[in-house]
Order: sequence, then structure tokens, then C-alpha cells
Amino acid sequence: MNRKIRISGLLAAALFTAAGCQDDFYVFEDSAAERIAQGLEKYDKALLDGKTWVMEYFPSEEFRYGGWMYVLRFNEDHTVRAWFEGETFADDSYIETPYAIEHSTGPMLKFVNYNDYLHYFSFPGGNGGFQGYEGDFEFTFMDISPEHVIRLRGVKTENNYFLYPLPEGYTPEEYVDAVREWQADVAPTSMKLMINGKQFGTVTRASTYREDSFEHCYQSKLWTVSYTYQQQKTDSQGEPVFDDQSGKPVYEDVLVNDVLSFIAYPDGTMSLYEPYTFKGEVEGLADQTIQTFKWVKGAVSTADCFVCTDSLLEIRFEQ
Repeated sequence: MNRKIRISGLLAAALFTAAGCQDDFYVFEDSAAERIAQGLEKYDKALLDGKTWVMEYFPSEEFRYGGWMYVLRFNEDHTVRAWFEGETFADDSYIETPYAIEHSTGPMLKFVNYNDYLHYFSFPGGNGGFQGYEGDFEFTFMDISPEHVIRLRGVKTENNYFLYPLPEGYTPEEYVDAVREWQADVAPTSMKLMINGKQFGTVTRASTYREDSFEHCYQSKLWTVSYTYQQQKTDSQGEPVFDDQSGKPVYEDVLVNDVLSFIAYPDGTMSLYEPYTFKGEVEGLADQTIQTFKWVKGAVSTADCFVCTDSLLEIRFEQ
């Protein structure tokens, strides 16, 4: 009899536990759905409240086309109006199209219908071939800062894209024009890389900024920095080499040719997608980085130069 009671009790407990787990499962599903809806609403509301945004756009995983500025106006009917730095070599028949805020692996921004500007880098065809220019038109929302900067991640490239409110004092047209105008004023394609007043190497690009050619336009945003640095020589087994007589390390020169991909801002500055760290020591300091440069006008045009604004060292691109 006691055995039957124990078995009945165990069965009842098992059924009660199963029922509890089932309830918890459905509660979790409901709360997850609610969290998804809240996330979508959060970003949808942010876009509409901000209304007009600047978008920093770096197509290609290798950043081979430089960085580009868009201005986007999000409307209550879930259409987006685009302005594009490269508007002079893109069509403008479809520049206001629907957008969607959807959930996939997370909350996503998606430019739904074809847009001449917003799909310029991602649409197959043209000189970009079947992959286009390796850009994104679907983005995962990553976060939004207290300063109202929205960080997106491209679904295809996994590059970071940034949205921030259009600065006061600009219309969308004025902002895009200002970005283009000063780039067109920068004539040099070869400059000296100066660090603390001494030439460290060179910076070159294949073309000046030309608004009638996409190829020339993106090539103007890619600067190749060339310099040499010393590293300790190694033997065929990868072991460091020392001088037989003095016992001191033996060094060799290493030539660097790194392509830096810039994006331009309307105030005459240009910035890399992420900081560039020099190889070897620069002026006795290791791990020196650069990211942002400002175009500074000299007394004569040959004195115009780029000045790094975020380095411990005095770094310039000079003619």
C-alpha cells in the first residue's frame, strides 16, 4: 500500500513539475516576443524622432572604395529620402523609397525597394560586377549612445555604419555639398609624411577627387602610406639573429605600403574607419596611431597640408 502511495506521489510531482515547466516556457516565449517588439519600436521611434540623419558608409570588407556620406530623412509613412555624396555619377530617379524595421538575428534596418543612392554600392551590375561595390542595404542595429549616435552593422560586410543627427545649420543639400567641395580643392596626389618636423615616408593616391567619375572619386579617398622601419633579423628557423662579435641584435629595414581608407566631413577633416597603428617605433614611441586629419590652408597653395588632430606626435601630410 505504501509503495502505491509513493508511486502515486511521484507521478503527481512529475506532472506538476512538467506543467510548471510548460508554463515557464510560454511565459519566456511571450516575454521574448515582447522584448523583440520593444527593440523594434525603440529604433523605429529613434529614427523618426531624429528625422534627418547623417550616415557614414564604408562599403567592402577591405574598405577598397573609401568612405561615403549620406543624409537620410525618415518619414512617418516609412519612406526614406536620401542625399548622397556621389550623386553626380548616380541616377536620381528613385531616391525616396520604403524602409523597414524588422527582426532577424536582431533588430534590423532594411532599405526595401531599389534606391538609386542607397543601393549604389550593393546592387549588382556596372563596373562593380555581380557583387556590385560590395556594400550593404541591410543593417543590424547594434546600439544607440546617449549622444543619439546609432551604430549599425552591415549584414554582408559586418562593417560598422554610423547614424547621427544632421548638425544644426545645415540642410541636407548643404551638408553633402560641403563634403564634396573641400575634397575637390585638394590637388596633391603625392605628399611627404612628416613626423615631428622630419620626413618619415610618403603618402600617395591614384587620383584627385572628380565628381564625374566614380573610379577617380573613390581612388581619391585611398591614400597609400609608405615608410620603412627596422626589426630584428631572424634566421631560417625564425630565431633572432645577433652579431657574432658584439652580441648585439642585427636589424633589417622593412618596407611598408599600407592603404588607408578615409571618409570626408564638411569641416575639412577626413577620418579613417579605425585608427592606423604605425609599424615599429616612431620617434622612439611604439604603437603610435593616426585617424583624423584636417586640411589646413597655407599662405600659398604649396603650403597647404593635412594635420593629424589625434596623435601625441606632430604628424602632417605636406607637399
